[in-house]
Amino acid sequence: MSFFNFPFRRCTAFIVLFAFLLLGLTANANDREINIKAAEYVNSFDFNCPQGAAWEINGQMGKITATDRCQIVGSLIAKSVKRYHVMVLSASLDDNELIAAEQFKWHGMGMPLTIIVVGKEIYADDNKSVVIDNRRVDASVGVFPDKASAQALVDRLAASGQSSWIYEEIVSLSKGNVTLKINGQAMASGPDMLLLPQQVVHLKKVEYGKGYSWHGYADRDYTTNRLHARWGAQDAIDCVLTASLEYVLAGVVPSEISANAEIGALQAQAVAARGEIISKIGVRHAQEGFDTCSEQHCQVFNGDSIYATEVGKKIMPTRGYVLTESSGRLVDAVYSANCGGHSEASHLVWTTQPNPILRGVWDHQNPPALDLSEEKQVADFIKNPPKCNCNNTTVEGGNRFRWSKSMTINEWKAVENQLGVGRIKDVTDIARGFSGRIYRMTFVGERGSKTVMKELNIRRMFGGFASACFVADYKRDVAGFIASADIFGAGFGHGVGMCQTGAQSLAKQGWAFSRILSLYFPGSILKKIY
Repeated sequence: MSFFNFPFRRCTAFIVLFAFLLLGLTANANDREINIKAAEYVNSFDFNCPQGAAWEINGQMGKITATDRCQIVGSLIAKSVKRYHVMVLSASLDDNELIAAEQFKWHGMGMPLTIIVVGKEIYADDNKSVVIDNRRVDASVGVFPDKASAQALVDRLAASGQSSWIYEEIVSLSKGNVTLKINGQAMASGPDMLLLPQQVVHLKKVEYGKGYSWHGYADRDYTTNRLHARWGAQDAIDCVLTASLEYVLAGVVPSEISANAEIGALQAQAVAARGEIISKIGVRHAQEGFDTCSEQHCQVFNGDSIYATEVGKKIMPTRGYVLTESSGRLVDAVYSANCGGHSEASHLVWTTQPNPILRGVWDHQNPPALDLSEEKQVADFIKNPPKCNCNNTTVEGGNRFRWSKSMTINEWKAVENQLGVGRIKDVTDIARGFSGRIYRMTFVGERGSKTVMKELNIRRMFGGFASACFVADYKRDVAGFIASADIFGAGFGHGVGMCQTGAQSLAKQGWAFSRILSLYFPGSILKKIY
């Protein structure tokens, strides 16, 4: 990642470490490696290595036996430093005309753009030929020391109809020490630990689902030849694994789609997940020393399991395959649990340029003649749904095709508190995408109005709706203000790309993974890159 118009500093030691960790991306063709943050701990964690391991801390080295009880205890010295950018543009690296036009527009508004190049070139085994270039240009109109100030600008832009998002720049990681204890005895201390397991490392009480209703802790096994433990961007200890990309995918696929799905759906998920991981290298965690994380933020990875072993065998024929555009550029092969009958265009969910491959399609072989951006038609679509692939209760996720919720007075009060415009008189300016998902709505209150943009922000504002494809029957009090609402919705998730429920339904009908992918990513090309 590179920033223009302002300096970006990083300590030399971190640059060396970052380069070391990324070497796996150009490993030999039989073992492409990535670095994945498998766990994050507040200040300590317990682990063991069933086949033994070697360790190194601050120049000291030693061995761990199969029966040793091990613990890392950390002490934080300095918190991480972050800056928050308000981003308004994401475009191809070579789209010079668009970038120039946006620079001219924003300069005329007194808000000159700061251009940021994110992503990286992925090389073939010769370390010279570029097989995938996922670099892109993002642009910022403001940088702030705290998130609240950045959000204030996002809100002001939304009021004028301008979509934007907040990018969190990690100026520096947190700093601290870690101490390795084996069977209760302190062995060594230093800024980080490099662990080299013979085969498996067993991490205890790995936190998962943070911020979600399914939040919890579980012991997990990981097959890896390297684990790096050090303080990270969240003022906690990061455990970063170096592992084969195909090994990670075998764990990702059953975490993201039913392990019992037919082979066509599992293989389609593997291709999509592989593309997702590669497309985010150098983008999401560029300043943190790893390529991807194991949570919903990237893709869920639970390590070793009987499901991962079996799924790994089934997805093996897809090894090295990704989806590309006709230009050779990698498709960001995103997916969601249940599209509700029609997938959504990527540029309406995120602030990107329209992409015909991610334009949104009917999840139906004989689609109905409906315009889901129109209120009456989307209401009929939700309450009287047509036959769709994802309306199949015999596969996982089929029960998420339609949903409803009656909001209580207290739940509606929570919405009012978030908006900060007092009691709400009306909801106007509703804009819907091709799938019926709302991407803009304005709330008119007794103390002004507020526009909320993007489907995820809208879902969160309502307390976590399953999707932004919904219609509302508002209930008013005697003064005419909205007091509660009955909500009727379709689908689960953002709806862009592959519908996982629909893919399982099609695979059950005998569709191969390539045919499933061609439906949800029309115009894409299946390409083997290693």
